[in-house]
Amino acid sequence: MTARATARRVFEIGAYVLVVAVVLQFFLAGLGIFASATLFFWHTTVNAIVIFFGSIILALLGWYAHVERRTFALPGIIAGLVILQSLLLFPYHMALPTAVRAISALHAVNALVIFGVALALMDRVRGARRAQA
Repeated sequence: MTARATARRVFEIGAYVLVVAVVLQFFLAGLGIFASATLFFWHTTVNAIVIFFGSIILALLGWYAHVERRTFALPGIIAGLVILQSLLLFPYHMALPTAVRAISALHAVNALVIFGVALALMDRVRGARRAQA
């Protein structure tokens, strides 16, 4: 197996891992709300870093493995959406009027967009795998 073929296989597996990490992110948010606020650390810091850097690594792997451009761009889009996810919380943490702080509600909507892009990535990887078989 060549280095590029190995990179492609790691990219394919990584796409599934990324979807699991995004689902885990929702779960960790729920734990922080319903179980203990101290568990928010895992949601806000640890898993967010895993998703962000995992996406960047996947984009680089996809580029190296010569994965179709639309496919290897998706993890890069996820990384950008993760940055936006953090930026959406600034109005909430600032002493701004409620109407401005309401912008932070888009954090939940953006999370769904991240999940959708991760599912699209997984779907493209599965489709490419079927086409090879």
